[in-house]
Amino acid sequence: MPTIGTDCDVLLVHPDVNDGNPYGFVLAPDASNNGSSVSVQRELDNDDEIQIYIFFTIVLADELRNPDGSMHAENRQSMYTMLLEYLAQSEGLSIGTFMGTWLGIGPLGHSATELHLIDGSYISCKLTNISTYHPPIDSETFFGSEWQADTPADDVLTWDTSVWR
Repeated sequence: MPTIGTDCDVLLVHPDVNDGNPYGFVLAPDASNNGSSVSVQRELDNDDEIQIYIFFTIVLADELRNPDGSMHAENRQSMYTMLLEYLAQSEGLSIGTFMGTWLGIGPLGHSATELHLIDGSYISCKLTNISTYHPPIDSETFFGSEWQADTPADDVLTWDTSVWR
């Protein structure tokens, strides 16, 4: 599994993409901050429902460096193909960041702006909560909460400490 801060900055997960396994992307460096960044915009509508918008810019390149300085395992075209598969999902997308994992996210309306250069591409993504807003959960809990038909006897997760994905 990709690791945030080592071989990626953000993880995308959807049950119908990549066999449901998380896929890691490297974010573009943010000139106004040290490193890369994910921006979350919150709105409260007239019905007291919270709407969030998550913004981030992914870098795609054949000679891409991971956050730890190692070479990224995938090439530009395979990363682009995978990103398009995630952006084609209308709901049920999860986004893992250093702050935790947001569930129930998807593209709605304008979801990406693409800048393709000779040596690389910058894809600025905008995703939103498709269902009721829930704050991000701890990524370790999220990735440890996959439903199993036969729960192991030593499983420490309970209904109160698990999420379904």
